[in-house]
Amino acid sequence: MTFGDVDYLPGGLFMDMPDLEEVVFDGMIGHFDCTFILSCPRLKSVVFRGPISSTGGPGLLSNTPAIEKVAFESVVVDPGIEIDRSRFPKLQLLTDKAAFLSNPLDSLTPVATADRLHKSPRLKADMERLARWQSQALTAPDAKWMLKTAYSAARILQPVLAELGSPMADSLKAAMDYAWNLGDHVKTTLEILKESPAYAADTLTKPVFRYAAPDDSLLTETRRRFNLDSIAGNGDDISRIKNLLYWVHNNIPHDGSNGLAPGPRTLSNTYDCARRDSCGYNCRALAICLTEALLAEGIPARYLTCQSKHWDTDDDCHVICVAWSSSLNKWIWVDPTFAAYITDENGLLLHPGEVRYRLQHGLPLVLNDDANWNNEFKKTQDDYLDYYMAKNLYIMSANTLNQARPEGPASRPGGRIAALVPLRSDYTNAHFISTDEAWFWQPPTQK
Repeated sequence: MTFGDVDYLPGGLFMDMPDLEEVVFDGMIGHFDCTFILSCPRLKSVVFRGPISSTGGPGLLSNTPAIEKVAFESVVVDPGIEIDRSRFPKLQLLTDKAAFLSNPLDSLTPVATADRLHKSPRLKADMERLARWQSQALTAPDAKWMLKTAYSAARILQPVLAELGSPMADSLKAAMDYAWNLGDHVKTTLEILKESPAYAADTLTKPVFRYAAPDDSLLTETRRRFNLDSIAGNGDDISRIKNLLYWVHNNIPHDGSNGLAPGPRTLSNTYDCARRDSCGYNCRALAICLTEALLAEGIPARYLTCQSKHWDTDDDCHVICVAWSSSLNKWIWVDPTFAAYITDENGLLLHPGEVRYRLQHGLPLVLNDDANWNNEFKKTQDDYLDYYMAKNLYIMSANTLNQARPEGPASRPGGRIAALVPLRSDYTNAHFISTDEAWFWQPPTQK
C-alpha cells in the first residue's frame, strides 16, 4: 500500500491485514496516532519517505512478527513514538536519511544539527513544506484538536527555520500568533495558568472552615480500628502527616474508573470495599480517607478539589489534601493518589496556593522523589506539576465542615462548598465563591 500526502492517520488504521507486506508513505504526514499498524503477520517493511509534522503515543507497531524494516527518510519534527527493537528481533530501524528535530526515537538517533539541515536542500525544502501545512492547519476555520497538535510541532519547527534564514519562518510565526489569539486551544496548561488573573481581597461575608476534633465519636472509632496512633508515630507533626499519607496511599489503590466506594464515604468503608472487591477508587475517595485519618490524629485537614479554567467542559479534576502543620504554622500539600508533597528549593513544604504562585512565576518546585502511582509508576515533576496540576490549580474548592463522613450518605449535617477563584472567573459550581486567598488559607478553627 502506498500513500501520498495525508493530514491524519488514526490508530488501528492497518489492522488485521493478513496479506499486507509493505506500506510506503511517499508524501507528507501531518500527524499519526500511536499503534496504527497492528496484527499484520506478513508485514515486512514500513517506509516514511516524506516529512512528518508529529506523531502521538509511544507505539508504532504491534503484533507484526515478520517486520524487518522501518525507515524514516525525511524531517520528523515532533516524534512522540518509541520502537522497542527487543520485541522485533529482525527489525532494522533506518534513520540515516532522516532529520529528527526533537525527541529522537531512541538514544542512537540524535537530534539533527543546524549545520546538517543547512547543508541539505532536500531537508530544508521538506521543512518548508511542513511549515506551509502547519500554517494552513493553524488558520483553518475548523481545525478542532488538530490546532493544538499543529501548534505544538510549529513551536519546534519555527525557530529552526528562523535559524536557517528561511522566509517560511515569518509566515509560520504569523499563523502561530493567529492561533494563539483564538483562545486557549494551543496553549499548554502551564501557559494558561500563567495568564490567570490574580487573587484579590473582597468584602464578602465569608464562611469559616471548621475541623472536627479527634474526640469526635466517628474519628475515635477510626483511630482505634486502624491503630492510627501507631501508624502516625511519635515524631514531629511533619513525620506524622507523611506517615498517614503513605499509609493511605499504600492501603487503598487508586483507580479513577471505579469512582467512590459504594456506601458511606468513610475510611473504614473505602478500605473494606477495596479489599472485598480487590479494586481501587478515585482520587476523591482517597483524599476523603486521608482527611479523616489526619483529623482522627488531631491534625486539621481538608480535601481540596482542584479544577481547570475550563471547568464547565473539562471533567478531569484532581482531589488532594491539605494538612495543617503546627510546626510550620501553615498548610501543606499531601496527595494520597500519588503519595506526593511539594517543597521549594530549600525543602520548605508548600500548600497548593504557594505551588500555584511558583508555577505562574517560574520559581523552583521540588516533587518528592518517591511520588508514584500505585507503587507501579514513578511520577515526574514535568507530568505531575508542569502539566497535570498546572491545569488543575486554576480553581480550588473545599468543604467548609471537615469531619468523618463529610459528604454523601450521612446522618450528620454536612458543610457547604467554598471555592477560591481568580478575578473575572466564570465559576459557579460552589455554594460560596471568593477571590480572597487569605481567607481560603486561614489557620484552622475547630468545630
